[in-house]
Amino acid sequence: MTRKRIRSILAPLAVAGAVTFSTPAMCADDAEHFKYFDEATYTATIKKEMKELEAAYTMANSDKVSQGEAEKARQKAIKLSRHILRHLNTRNAAIDIEEGGSLSQTEILLNIQVQGRLLDILAAEHQPHVDRWTYTW
Repeated sequence: MTRKRIRSILAPLAVAGAVTFSTPAMCADDAEHFKYFDEATYTATIKKEMKELEAAYTMANSDKVSQGEAEKARQKAIKLSRHILRHLNTRNAAIDIEEGGSLSQTEILLNIQVQGRLLDILAAEHQPHVDRWTYTW
């Protein structure tokens, strides 16, 4: 594997890491939107946004939609992923390990799901462009 190829693969990983571990101050302006410490609000909000993310991610990877529609879905998935991760990161940063704090299994799963989708989209964007659609239909 060439150095250029390795760098092209590592660049999206670095971006995903930066997004994942960004400071919680980034989302102070919309802290009222997500109240992760209130279970009822957390559950309703996260379910809604995770459904939107899954739909956008599925459409972004679908060969049954036009390239334009797939790109719009890809951008929406990136925006939703970043939005959800900023708030998950607020929760992650608030946990004091020394006092026995930990994430719930649901929070761990959400972190992994959102990061996985974001990383997949970012990695795909950094690959050489190959048309997956035929222009003759």
